[in-house]
Amino acid sequence: MAMINPAATSIFGVEPEQVLGKPVEQLLPQLSFDEVDRITREGMLIRASRMARLESSALRRDGTQFPVEVAISRVGEGEDTRFTCVVRDVTDQRWIDSMLRLYNRALECATNGVVISDLRTPGHPIFYANPAFEKITGYEVSDAIGRPFDFLLGEDRDQPEVEVLRRAVREGQPTTVVLRNYRKDGTLFFNELSIAPVATPEGEVTHYVGVQSDVTERERARFALAERSARLNAVFDLSPDGFVVFDREGQMVYCNPAFVQMTGWDASLPCDLESFDRRFGTLCNPAQDYAPVAAAAGEAGTHADTIELIRPERRVLARLARLNLGGHGESILYFRDVTHETEVDRMKSEFLTTAAHELRTPMASIFGFAELMLKRPVPPERQRDVLETIHRRLAADQHGQRAARPRAHRSAPGQGLPHHRACAGRTGAGDGGRADDPRRSAQGGGAHRARRAAPDGRLGQDTPGHHQRAVQRLQVFAGGGPIRLHTLTAEFDGRPHVGVAVTDSGIGMTPAQKARLFERFYRADPSGNIPGTGLGMSLVQEIMELQDGRIDVDSEPGIGTRVTLWFPWAEVARPTAAATA
Repeated sequence: MAMINPAATSIFGVEPEQVLGKPVEQLLPQLSFDEVDRITREGMLIRASRMARLESSALRRDGTQFPVEVAISRVGEGEDTRFTCVVRDVTDQRWIDSMLRLYNRALECATNGVVISDLRTPGHPIFYANPAFEKITGYEVSDAIGRPFDFLLGEDRDQPEVEVLRRAVREGQPTTVVLRNYRKDGTLFFNELSIAPVATPEGEVTHYVGVQSDVTERERARFALAERSARLNAVFDLSPDGFVVFDREGQMVYCNPAFVQMTGWDASLPCDLESFDRRFGTLCNPAQDYAPVAAAAGEAGTHADTIELIRPERRVLARLARLNLGGHGESILYFRDVTHETEVDRMKSEFLTTAAHELRTPMASIFGFAELMLKRPVPPERQRDVLETIHRRLAADQHGQRAARPRAHRSAPGQGLPHHRACAGRTGAGDGGRADDPRRSAQGGGAHRARRAAPDGRLGQDTPGHHQRAVQRLQVFAGGGPIRLHTLTAEFDGRPHVGVAVTDSGIGMTPAQKARLFERFYRADPSGNIPGTGLGMSLVQEIMELQDGRIDVDSEPGIGTRVTLWFPWAEVARPTAAATA
């Protein structure tokens, strides 16, 4: 080497005196004199010299090998031949090229579609697309190059997300949207597109990189979930039963309108399980032990109980608690208003109790013995025993009625009903029976006597059973409180009637309640505070129909009710002198 400049000494890390006069192989081991001579002879002739370019490796002073790019020029021939070598260290360039190849390989292996558009060209055309773009869209890379960035929209360009993209590009900002895009075959797919700007060191945005993800299945699942949630919300909103939902932190996240209507709950107030128990407990009957939900919140399973509310109005609620669902801590409370069912069950129990009591009365056994004699042959010696049994039961029943009847319910002479001997005949006629019907034996005797006796206008202790029961039913209707009892007379359809008016000072009835008074099991007060089955007035009506009578009802809410039983006055033939003789 005859000369070396400072740049070369810097590249190779040597001093000039260390290499001058030494062969070039010391710095460029792959370039011997003969190799340089061959390369330059075959190189390009430029003016009077020949030039060649090649890539080689070089050695630093410490023996480190590094890549170089060498340009060799040959000047002259023979003994005057000289060679000039220009050496450029390409280590950084090789590293950059390697990284670019790595990045390019990564883009080609990515499962997400990647496109790059040039903002410096009108229309912002795409100049790069990776293989995943082909797989997602069905378009080949050559089909996408040169086309605008939004060509996958097809005709479906009226999407709010498109304007979000355009605004982000105008402002040089990144963004992510989900677009309805269309493949080459026209099928729809949902494209989650994330775009980011590429800027120069001066801050000028020159390119945009877009990353595509096919999220069609995710969006379909999201739509299906949203549709299912909408249906469930509609069911909860329309359900007559109450629902309350707590998340895994124990915070109330939902309560439906039915629960709000049942309890008057203020859903706008934040509430956890413990505060829910405190607030809900104030609505319940203090005489009933309240089981807090929070106490069992950590236990997975179902807990059921019945709660009686006193506010905002008296209700009976069946509560079902599903706690720690799936072990995730979420809980659902279900409330059902069972006030009506509870009242019906109570009425059924009272009715069955009443019916059982009625079946245990002496009249049941009397009817049974009478039916036995009518339907089966009874030996003469046995007939007397049966008749004596019937007689004893009748005597016991008559004695029991006299002993149990309060004196306060007996009227003075001349102010009550006609004597039972006048009304019992009507009872038989009203029952549709015949005077000689043995099955009417319990009332038949009274019917025969009614033809022979004149009415004495008293409501006495011998008032027939139907009359007594009608008044007793009205006493039950009055709620067991004090009543006023008086009699009066009137004519209906030309027939004289005597009336028994029973007046109380109870809760009274509205016109709507009065219209349903004689319905079976109907009660004007369904709270259960006043005992009864709702059958009393229905039975009174049936008894009055048997009497061929009528009922008048006058009532006013908060004042009381007056019920008048009108019994027809029986026409009884008086015995003649001849018959007396």
